[in-house]
Amino acid sequence: MTPLVIVLGASGSGRTAVVKELAEQGWPEGAEVRVLRESREASEGALTWTFTDGVAKLPPPGGSESTIVVTCGSISQVDQMEALHAAVGRDGCWQVKRVVTVVDCLLAHRRPELTEWYAPCVHFSDVVVLNRRWEAPGRSVARLLEPYEKQFYPCLFINFTKAGRLANPAEVIEGEPLRMSHVFDDIDPVDEMEFDEDNLPDEPFDLVRQPDKYFARDELGRRRMVVPDAAPALRAEGRI
Repeated sequence: MTPLVIVLGASGSGRTAVVKELAEQGWPEGAEVRVLRESREASEGALTWTFTDGVAKLPPPGGSESTIVVTCGSISQVDQMEALHAAVGRDGCWQVKRVVTVVDCLLAHRRPELTEWYAPCVHFSDVVVLNRRWEAPGRSVARLLEPYEKQFYPCLFINFTKAGRLANPAEVIEGEPLRMSHVFDDIDPVDEMEFDEDNLPDEPFDLVRQPDKYFARDELGRRRMVVPDAAPALRAEGRI
């Protein structure tokens, strides 16, 4: 299966520069790495994937050694992740190697209402790249990171420098999963249940994997966890 790296984040947050650094420096020299941008944000002639009516469609892997998929940064990252999860299972030719979120620290400072929008992105991510950290007040960045530090999130938080560099690009795409979410991991449903000899169920139970908390829906099909829309903030910033 072809390794897949998914990149999340808001429009204009520096994802293009981060992806360029990863594609050029993250893999061994000579490796063929394709970058697929969601069709809404792709420039003319760019390779694309599509997200329409809740369905994600990826082109076949072809001969590439790895593929980077960049989400549309002005619409729900949760909806796109759910669709990509379904596409990966349906196509059977992809292995999600890493999920990366690019956080624009200055945008998060200027628009604190986006804090809740970034939360699911970090939940799904192995690596969080902090861009424009040098432009945001230190206290603002500390407040942004505090919830994840308190909850001991396993993902890596690394800086994207003013010079447009990552200290170790290979670190971003290599290694074991470090994400809170297990939707892309092959896990036995029993392993997700907190059973021990003092905590056994009294009645029969179904061995069915529970959906990720951000994918879970109620009886009417509504998401149980509602994430605010980023579009108003991005529109106010002139990014869409």
